[in-house]
Amino acid sequence: MTSTVDQNTLRRRGVGLRAHDPQRSYGGYTLYTPIAGPGEVRLVDIEGRLVHSWSSPHPPGRHARLLPNGNLFYQGKDTSGPSLFPIWDVYHGGILQEIAPDGTVLREVRHPFHHHDASVLRNGNLLLLGVEPLDPCDAARIRGGIPGSEAAGGTIHGDVVYELTWDGEVVWRWAAIEHLDPAEVPLNPHFAREHWPMANTVNELADGGVVVGFRSASTTVAVDRADGSVRWRLGPEVHSQQHYPHELDNGNILVFDNGTYRDTTSVPFSRVVEVEPVTGKEVWAYEDNPPQNFYSPYMSSAQRLPNGNTFIAEGSFGRLFEVTAEGDVVWEYVVPEFGSFGQGVGLESSRGAQNSVFRAYRYAARDIPWL
Repeated sequence: MTSTVDQNTLRRRGVGLRAHDPQRSYGGYTLYTPIAGPGEVRLVDIEGRLVHSWSSPHPPGRHARLLPNGNLFYQGKDTSGPSLFPIWDVYHGGILQEIAPDGTVLREVRHPFHHHDASVLRNGNLLLLGVEPLDPCDAARIRGGIPGSEAAGGTIHGDVVYELTWDGEVVWRWAAIEHLDPAEVPLNPHFAREHWPMANTVNELADGGVVVGFRSASTTVAVDRADGSVRWRLGPEVHSQQHYPHELDNGNILVFDNGTYRDTTSVPFSRVVEVEPVTGKEVWAYEDNPPQNFYSPYMSSAQRLPNGNTFIAEGSFGRLFEVTAEGDVVWEYVVPEFGSFGQGVGLESSRGAQNSVFRAYRYAARDIPWL
């Protein structure tokens, strides 16, 4: 018998605009990419109304964002590329494009081993995450993870950061295995050993350095571009399976702390935290009350807005919301687009219809000159 009740829990609770306090919200426009969708990027106004969209023939390789010129920087998934291990088919990308508002692809570059994240540097080049198979001797040094969970042939893929021109030339390379001691950056015991330390974030610091976040090792580092050395490192004592660590104007780091396997509690919950990177001192944090009401086991982001509010993407459940410095929610929107990764792709978290997003971004009208 067919049920008259929608069997999708999230959709049944309600989608679209859920809350708005116009007196305290920053306002503006929200950009998000349904990660289980076919390649749609959507821009909604503060009332949750669709004002623009892009449609790519390539499914999302995680997310898209606007460039300073108003064009879209889209990371698409190259479905013809190599399949390194099951979850690779979920989080790899491979196609990096700059797209005009009318959908015209202005330029494109591909890298078969790109995954999770990429950004455009101030010099115009690309900064992206990739993987390379570790030498067996280096693979033997990797600590932690689920025993026997290496990729085919016992392979462990190590994270690499590339600076790439739009012509595809690699002009700078940084490999985690060459600058991090595996004994000091072990994998959490719940994660597979196929990918170490499993980066999900890369972006540029104000002084030209690079921030890289590693989810499976609950570690974030700042890399010196000159010699590849690690300037500072934040570990599990600060965040747990975190996403999108990035530098604020004051030099602090804002990060979405997912909290799935946090050592200090038996109840998983997420929070957003601002920390001084050198000392690891917590400057500001947001969590719900009770804390388990806000939780995304993977993906997600946080963005500090010019008025001091913080825009948050609770990515696993497509919940986008804005909080004040005091922690009051002043805007909330639930992504209404649900999609599916298909059968046999990735892990159990990839099953079924979902409205998840890897990240979302808030923009002021002045950031969108064509609108």
